[in-house]
Amino acid sequence: KGPQAVKAITIYGKQIHYNLNDGFPLITTRDMSGKTWNAARAELLWIISGSTNAYDLHKYGVKLWDQWATPDTSGKLGFADGELGPVYGGQLRKFGGQVDQLTQIVGMLKRNPNSRRAVISFWNLSDVEIDGVEKVFIAPCIAMLHFFHQDGNLGLHVFQRSADVAVGVPFDVAEYALFLMLVAKEVSLKPSELIHTMSDIQIYEDQVPSMRELLTRTPRPRPTVTIADSPSGTIFDHLVEDFQLLGYDPHPRIKIPVAT
Repeated sequence: KGPQAVKAITIYGKQIHYNLNDGFPLITTRDMSGKTWNAARAELLWIISGSTNAYDLHKYGVKLWDQWATPDTSGKLGFADGELGPVYGGQLRKFGGQVDQLTQIVGMLKRNPNSRRAVISFWNLSDVEIDGVEKVFIAPCIAMLHFFHQDGNLGLHVFQRSADVAVGVPFDVAEYALFLMLVAKEVSLKPSELIHTMSDIQIYEDQVPSMRELLTRTPRPRPTVTIADSPSGTIFDHLVEDFQLLGYDPHPRIKIPVAT
């Protein structure tokens, strides 16, 4: 049993490779268009903006983080209402309180695409837990990103600390495939491969019936995604409508419980 109220089936250390030349890696065995697709685009733009306030997602009609940003939960950690603490956006744009990792990595890849140092870290232990004192209510599940270049192609290796296979993983794969496409566009390379390494991998007991149904379905051809230029022509001010999902023909939706 993990930190959530529901027991989980857990395994450790698995990896999947997605070739973006075969299409965009949005699963087709259940429908993730509509609100889910909107949330994936919106959360990525929220992270890129550097925001750590759940209410900043409301302008997109997204309330993914609200349950962890109430006056009660935020107040317990000394945060203002809606504040989540130093989560993804804060770590990306102000790591250690000072380093804009996104700007630095974009610059690094432009200067030297073959650099082996193009790493973004969302995990900073001093912002997570020290001496048993929690510094943030939800610690980053995605811990690290490593960009790599081969023959004009840009790839991304995503290291995920904690992976909810039923709900979180399909969402995360889509979101970081979009991030790879955005960075590749910014540095004038072709997005190629997304490598997804998962460490602590869970399916919760109340998700098992839904996952059994999912496994009876045959995957369909992958969709494609196009990204329009942002108003400034850079990665920093894209709009959700810049991302268009095309040719998506999934199986019907499946309602899957979210672990809390």
